[in-house]
Amino acid sequence: MRSDGEELGVEQGNRISTTELCMLPWRPLGRVFLVASPLMGVIMLALHQRSQLDRRATRHGNHISDQQAANWCGFRVQSDAFTRVAGSKTLLINAFREHRTAKASVRLIAIVPQAERALSGRCVFCCRERGEVVTVEAKRTTHPSNYFFSYGTGDFLCPMPSGCQPRYVGLVSEDGKDLSDLTLLPVLNRRAPERSRMPLNFTLCMPSLFNHYDNVLQFVQAMELYQLLGIQKAFLYKTSCSATMETVLQYYSGKVGFLQVLPWPISSHLKPSSSWLPSTSPGDIHYYGQIPANNDCLYRNMHQSRYVLMHDPDEVIVPTGNVSFQTLMSDLEKAHGENVNFYFPNNIFRLEEKEENSKYDLPEWKHLPGTNFLLHTLRETDGAGGKLVLDPRSVLQMEVHAVQAHFNKGRTETIGSEQGLLHHVRRRKNSQQKSDLVREEGLLKMAPALVQRVNRALSSMGLLNTSFGPAPH
Repeated sequence: MRSDGEELGVEQGNRISTTELCMLPWRPLGRVFLVASPLMGVIMLALHQRSQLDRRATRHGNHISDQQAANWCGFRVQSDAFTRVAGSKTLLINAFREHRTAKASVRLIAIVPQAERALSGRCVFCCRERGEVVTVEAKRTTHPSNYFFSYGTGDFLCPMPSGCQPRYVGLVSEDGKDLSDLTLLPVLNRRAPERSRMPLNFTLCMPSLFNHYDNVLQFVQAMELYQLLGIQKAFLYKTSCSATMETVLQYYSGKVGFLQVLPWPISSHLKPSSSWLPSTSPGDIHYYGQIPANNDCLYRNMHQSRYVLMHDPDEVIVPTGNVSFQTLMSDLEKAHGENVNFYFPNNIFRLEEKEENSKYDLPEWKHLPGTNFLLHTLRETDGAGGKLVLDPRSVLQMEVHAVQAHFNKGRTETIGSEQGLLHHVRRRKNSQQKSDLVREEGLLKMAPALVQRVNRALSSMGLLNTSFGPAPH
């Protein structure tokens, strides 16, 4: 594997064809064949399985599917959210066709140990079109933000062999002796429509739910707020949640179709921290792998959505003066052009400060665990951090609050409160007195419509307490 920033060419690839395999020395031993190396043995098996599959497909006149293509290669196919690289502690998440490089490539998103920064690796392509298994040197990039944990985010760029359109790819470490433990990942994003033909305008990415997450009311309010604002699709990475939250997730993913829940069993592979610093919560990786999940979601939606919002269920960006995200983003595009990302500074609405005698402190919600967005209208004046709305094709790497590497002169612009305000409901971050806090009512303007949507959703889930009268308008 080369160091960050070096260009690679496929001329470095090792190609092993059927003809070359026939020339290797071997001798029979009963029903077992001894070949030149363990690597050759695995590839011989793969090509034997390939020939059987090709004969069956030809005999029945069938088109070879993606799964059959993987079987043709003779290797296992990813079945877990994480795939460990044999001979390494690296965990692969997904593989994506990279359409932005000069040479056609595939990019693997991964969780990497800091101790392996200098280790190399090779990408393994199964090129059915050429009758070859090809390995090429990987270009490894370790992303800079790990918040002092021993594991962080990385990616491996694999230049594609000419004449090969891979559906699956694998990675082997530098000290891997053979391919017997290789697991392949399907290559996602094989097609890249023009920006104007993207299926979606706005998609939301949320990091992992963990520690048996049970903030039911706020999550339902958030899902309805996002849809009210014009968000069309949401992705959620799930480690653990309560039984009631599972009901909520099934409603939004199954019945509504707005949410896609992605399993994130990181606890089975690492000891994740539930905080942003190891001194606060010891572990192997920051916040249950929030940064690699964000990067995975970014690449998943690179050719599906014009913009991707990156924030949590306790956050929502409220446009100033209107309730449409479409209007806000159209205004921002006119002012800044395309290929631009937008950073919204944080505004903390204190959990400790709650509206008294609010008409939105609804009795039919009181039995639900979680926070009511509508009861927190006082914000601190110096919130740190912020969240992003990204044009995903302009981003190579990101962390929680910033783009770490832009592509093709992409840039990030900070958006002031006169255009949009990030509402973040959480515990206080400073010592300001209540009299020093600022009251914001932007979210309350959306409250009547939000209450109706939330009650309709809760009723559909069987979670609404119907023993009370109608909600206020």
